[in-house]
Amino acid sequence: MLLVDDILLLPVSGVRWIFRQIALAAERELMDDEPVRDELLELQLMLETGDVTEAEYIQREEQLMQRLREVRAWRQQLGGIGGDEDAFISFH
Repeated sequence: MLLVDDILLLPVSGVRWIFRQIALAAERELMDDEPVRDELLELQLMLETGDVTEAEYIQREEQLMQRLREVRAWRQQLGGIGGDEDAFISFH
């Protein structure tokens, strides 16, 4: 009877596994602050080359720093490693 149960529940188990993998991938993405840090570096370069004004830079930097705080709060909430917060350099 157990073999029959396993066979019947296989599609359900497979779907659950897929959703679990999607959730894990989403958590990893939410906990990764590197894309935000890359955007901050790109923004800094845009300021230095004159592609954005000082006002635009400040506004966009505020948004990115808020996203960075959210990513790190999410990471901390999930028990992730704090990582390299101290290594991050502010661009002010």
